[in-house]
Amino acid sequence: AHNCPVRPQQIPFSQTFESMAPTKRPATTAAGAKTKKAKVAKGPSVAKQCKEISSAMKGAEGYPPLVVKMISENLAVCLGDYKEERHEFQASVASMAEKIMASIKVSIEAKIKESEETLAKADTEKAAREAAVEETKKLAEDSLAASVAAKQEVTTTETDLKKAQEELKTAEKEQKAGDAQSVKEETKKGKLENTINAVFVPCKEGALEKAAITKGISELQKLGKELDFDTALLTSLPSALQKDPASRGTFDNVVVTNVEDELQKRLAKLKETLAEAAPAREERASKVASCAAAVEALKVKLESMEKASKDAVAAAKEAEGKSKAAAKALKAFGPEIKATGKALKDAKDSLEDFTSGALTSFTELLNRTKPLPEPEVLAEAAPEAPATAS
Repeated sequence: AHNCPVRPQQIPFSQTFESMAPTKRPATTAAGAKTKKAKVAKGPSVAKQCKEISSAMKGAEGYPPLVVKMISENLAVCLGDYKEERHEFQASVASMAEKIMASIKVSIEAKIKESEETLAKADTEKAAREAAVEETKKLAEDSLAASVAAKQEVTTTETDLKKAQEELKTAEKEQKAGDAQSVKEETKKGKLENTINAVFVPCKEGALEKAAITKGISELQKLGKELDFDTALLTSLPSALQKDPASRGTFDNVVVTNVEDELQKRLAKLKETLAEAAPAREERASKVASCAAAVEALKVKLESMEKASKDAVAAAKEAEGKSKAAAKALKAFGPEIKATGKALKDAKDSLEDFTSGALTSFTELLNRTKPLPEPEVLAEAAPEAPATAS
């Protein structure tokens, strides 16, 4: 055995309405004689009409399907009785059915109106689509041309940048070659100034320790050889500088003075040479700076051109898509109008069928009233037997 919950017995909705229908008593005459009703010509049966109405209601829009199903399945129960004999529940369901039938008619009429409006605007719509084709075609052509031009700008800028970079390299090479001698002389000048200030002057003034003086004399002799000092002067230098300034004799002072003069002459000569080379160095430096600035400017321009080209390509692609869509819409216009014409005819036929069929049947059943009682005919009495003579 299955442990399933026991569901209470359900009474069909239609059975509920049937149980509410009022009972009728058979008609009798005051004398209790049997009567006969005149035969009446019968039209379509209520069941057949309700079936037709129920079928039409399946196309109702805007109502829950279960609600439509419930009402359509109980039409016979509600409309089977005459209007004045219906229970209030039956009348309520009939009212709901009336709203559904009205909505179906409104829906079909709306489709007819929509199709008629579409056909009325057909010429205007076709002209608009043709204009859209021309407009989008021109836009696509212009966008494509702009895209090609943008790509060419990128190519031109790339070429200019490459050329500028080559010019920068050349200028840097020229600067390096032209400044080579000056760079050497600047190095000599720096070394000479340092030796004068840090070595010679302290040794001359006796401001260094003996060991430092010895080291300084060695540096001065080495530098003197590089600068082509007189050999005898360099040989006499250690003896002069190792003495305190106050202990130096006339010869010692002459040696020190001559060394100092030679150092200053060499320094002055280096300064003069560097000064003469300065304009050319500045010109070369200016050219390098100008070339470098041109390279940077072209890099910025190239970046901008590449972005512009990318945007132009995207715009051209979008314009081409719009042009194709417009052409497709124009091509579809004829079939669309043909389909709209067919839809209009179908909707009108549907409205005619619905109005003359299901709606007419529903209206008849909804407003059906009880017919007036027909005259009753008494059954003929049997003839009396003739009296017999006594």
